[in-house]
Amino acid sequence: MLSAAEQDFVSGHAYVPEHLPGYVSAIFSAEPYLMDDYLCYRGERSIVLVGYPLASRFEEPALQAVLEAAVSRFRPDSVAVTAPSVSMLGESCRTRGSDRYYRLDLSEFPPHRNAEQMVRRASRELHIEDSGRIGEEHTRLIAEFLDSRQPGDEAGQIIQKIPLYLSSMPTARLFSARDRTGRLVAFDVAEFGAAHYAFYQFNIRSRDRHVPGASDLLLHHVIHVAQELQKRYVNLGLGVDEGITHFKTKWGASPFLDYEYCRYSTRRPGILDALLQKP
Repeated sequence: MLSAAEQDFVSGHAYVPEHLPGYVSAIFSAEPYLMDDYLCYRGERSIVLVGYPLASRFEEPALQAVLEAAVSRFRPDSVAVTAPSVSMLGESCRTRGSDRYYRLDLSEFPPHRNAEQMVRRASRELHIEDSGRIGEEHTRLIAEFLDSRQPGDEAGQIIQKIPLYLSSMPTARLFSARDRTGRLVAFDVAEFGAAHYAFYQFNIRSRDRHVPGASDLLLHHVIHVAQELQKRYVNLGLGVDEGITHFKTKWGASPFLDYEYCRYSTRRPGILDALLQKP
């Protein structure tokens, strides 16, 4: 659990989505703890350690010390670590991944000309609603998106919990793009609870009602709100793939943090485990 003072400290220094306790708690059903300068989330027999220090520079020995303390305290069966580097975990990782976080510096706005052109094009066909309430249209669009994109089990489970996240976090906002008939074409979810950062959390689009520039128009509105709230940056999330990276850099975002992910088990394999692993 986080005290009120700890919550204020976290929101004052948050710069990656995992620094948003309300988001992570809603998506992963995990309880946040502040351990030194790091956030750790405790789930059912598992922990997620966010290896991005809130107020200090990243150093692997400091992360290693917090990781050992978290494992000793919570005694999980499964451990996941996200950090600029997880090299200290060596070959223990059962699952591993890497990417980079992209950030838009609002002091260096506006975006590239191509992004502005797409905004103008989409605005001729669409209008944006800024409302925190999610409806049946949004849940149907989520189902359609998952069916057409098939993002993988873990990503799919996260996307399915968007309604829970929105309903539990007053600082999360829903931006809906509708055509002239009022039909939902796409929507974004953004988070504005941190002191200096806005977070571009989700972009869900219709496969059948595609309107060129819809995602650009939505992001344009997210950025406008971030500017109104005097945020310094918008964290646009991970690069994910070439197409998503191009979209983010088109808006002027640049990579600002390395991202590595490691999941490993602390449970020693028994005889049955060893037999099952044999060819």
